[in-house]
Amino acid sequence: MRRVLLGVVGIAAAMMTMASMAGAADDYQKFGVRFRAIYVMPDESFDNKLSAANAKVSDDIMPELDLEYFFLKSVSTELIAGVTRNDIKLNGQFQGSTWLLPPTLTVKYHPLAGDLISPYIGFGLNVTFPFNSRLNGDNSFSIDNSVGWAAQAGADIKIKDNIYFNIDYKYINADTKVKIAGTKYDLDLNPNLFGIGIGYRF
Repeated sequence: MRRVLLGVVGIAAAMMTMASMAGAADDYQKFGVRFRAIYVMPDESFDNKLSAANAKVSDDIMPELDLEYFFLKSVSTELIAGVTRNDIKLNGQFQGSTWLLPPTLTVKYHPLAGDLISPYIGFGLNVTFPFNSRLNGDNSFSIDNSVGWAAQAGADIKIKDNIYFNIDYKYINADTKVKIAGTKYDLDLNPNLFGIGIGYRF
């Protein structure tokens, strides 16, 4: 976890330095709010000891709200919040489900800030909180919280002065533990998040 935090801080500092070198203007919209529809596709990897069970975590679609603040014209920070429900299958059969709350904070660099099409890249920190995790016939079943890094890329496309269409991709490193029948096993959720949405800046 210490390496993750140090890496995020280092990346954020580097991006702020690049933006400062490029110069910052005072006539830009500093605050933004955005609504997205997110397709969540876990790239899950269960412990090798569970390979015979062929365990899978299903995809899901969720609404997402994010808040953005531009502390320089080309550098912003984004906080996303949403909740997803994923089925758990063993050998192709539904066996249970889990809810995931994955708040994510990223620092984003916008090399073409202010243009009609403004692409960006971002890096940051994710914390995933599983809850209401259930597996048929197993009262001990649970999934631990996880802390990991997040990477993103996307673009804002201006529709009107303050309104933007957005496309976004995130990869979240979410390595955790799952308890099954009283024994803990490794579980890497590592979801890919594909999003489209509308944003408003002011």
